[in-house]
Amino acid sequence: MNSESAVAIAAVVVAVAVPWMAFRFALQQEHARWLREQRALLYTDMLVEAQAEQEWLQYELADPAVQQRAEFHDLRLPRLERARLGARGTALGSPKINRLFNELMGVMARLHLSAITNQTGRETAQMMLRVNAGRASDELQEAVRDELEANRSTRKVWRHKSS
Repeated sequence: MNSESAVAIAAVVVAVAVPWMAFRFALQQEHARWLREQRALLYTDMLVEAQAEQEWLQYELADPAVQQRAEFHDLRLPRLERARLGARGTALGSPKINRLFNELMGVMARLHLSAITNQTGRETAQMMLRVNAGRASDELQEAVRDELEANRSTRKVWRHKSS
């Protein structure tokens, strides 16, 4: 095999391998972008549902006189949509976000159950809602911001890319 043949074979290998590797890299990048977009939509829906559940529970725990005076619109998802949200969370969400979301829903479910079974008074349940559900909600929101890198300033992004 002479040097011209080796150069020709190397050129063919490069001509085939480089586009193939670039295509694989582009596919990986596209998948990562798609997953980020899907997670952003999912996490927005999760945060909206968590907020709607908190508002509903605050209304439920309010005195009947306050309930009559206050205008309330129940923004919680119907059961089927709530189940779909959970399934999307399982399929696309990170384990940490799913755990925090389920923890928040569990805190509110326990508070509601203890209030309707008269295990705790309304005022105690309201205080526990503000403290426990507020803490769980803050943790969920912070985890979502961290995962979506929403807390990162643009200066840090540019500085990071240039270094």
